[in-house]
Amino acid sequence: MAENRLHRLSVLLFLLITALAAASTIVLYRSGVSWESWVLVLLWAAVIGGFHAISVPTPSGKRINLAIGPAVAALVLLPDVLTVMTAITIGLVVGWIVLRWRSKSDRDADSDYVAEAISMIAFGLVGSIALSGLVDSSLPLAWQQLIAIAAGAVVWFTIRALVSAWVGTEREDLASRYLWLLALEDWPVALSIFTGGALFGMTWNEMGLWAFPVAVLPYAFSHLAFVRYSSTRVTYGQMIRALAQIPEVADLAPRGHSARTADLAVAIAREIGLHPNEVAELEYAALMHDVGRITLTEPAILKAGYTDEDIARWGAQIIAEAPYLQEVSEYVRVQHSPYRRPGEAKDPDIPMISKIIKIASSYDQAVHELQLSPLEGLERVHRGSAYDFDPDIAASLRRVLV
Repeated sequence: MAENRLHRLSVLLFLLITALAAASTIVLYRSGVSWESWVLVLLWAAVIGGFHAISVPTPSGKRINLAIGPAVAALVLLPDVLTVMTAITIGLVVGWIVLRWRSKSDRDADSDYVAEAISMIAFGLVGSIALSGLVDSSLPLAWQQLIAIAAGAVVWFTIRALVSAWVGTEREDLASRYLWLLALEDWPVALSIFTGGALFGMTWNEMGLWAFPVAVLPYAFSHLAFVRYSSTRVTYGQMIRALAQIPEVADLAPRGHSARTADLAVAIAREIGLHPNEVAELEYAALMHDVGRITLTEPAILKAGYTDEDIARWGAQIIAEAPYLQEVSEYVRVQHSPYRRPGEAKDPDIPMISKIIKIASSYDQAVHELQLSPLEGLERVHRGSAYDFDPDIAASLRRVLV
């Protein structure tokens, strides 16, 4: 149902923008603009539409297409509000077709278009109106253009983040706070795209064709950096998932327990609304929460005996060997601590991430090792909410499972 509503919204928005494009084209034609202006408008519209096919990975895990880059240049190079909005609306009509062609799923195309269309129209209106209003000011032209671009950029980024978060709330398992914070993570990518578009638009009249390498080369380096960062993060996550399976391969831990615990813990964290960076650390900690079991191959340890706290401490020592995972190792170390003790409301020294791992691991153990039903596993967690399990997280677990 959610995907159907999103698709209908995307189609409705496409039809509205098509009507706006037709209306602005008619008004522009009746205003008697020169054929040179028509060529520029149609050129920028084609470039904006075509750049919907090029995207860059972002820190949030999504991708942003580069259409806003030429829209920034068009804001500077086209003469007035009407020509800017005509180019943007025609470009968005073309962009809808391009996104449907290149996206892997209809939902991706619909969500990308809704966020892109609303934010880009807002950028065009705010930026071009601001630039027109600064014409009579005493500021140099370059400063007028920068102020107009900056104003439009703030509006574009804010609206895009809001729309992306709003579209995501169709999924009841994702907190609006998490979605909003996730969208805000993409500001470095947005800044690089706006910088490239602004460089081209502001240097074209002075440098001509040389404006192209001046604008494109710096962005190209940024683009490669974002691609490399995204690839490295994926590889890093895959490596941690592989390392987390070592105790399982050695039959020292149940098969699939670490991956199931991590998936459930991440779902709880997103439902609660943790920061995306905390969710990433939670995933790593949950994957490696049982890595200390590899020490159980030592006969001396088996003879002396051990507790779950010992295994967590040994695992934390292993993880802490990687400086990047120091924080993660602390989450693993205290994962078995009760959320409160008699006479306390809660233990402030136990991180939220550790409490989430404790509940996710216990639930998975109840269902897959003790062979309880999901309802019985959930009730087992709720019965432990007096001291062991944080009741707020237990409630989130119930909502996620539902």
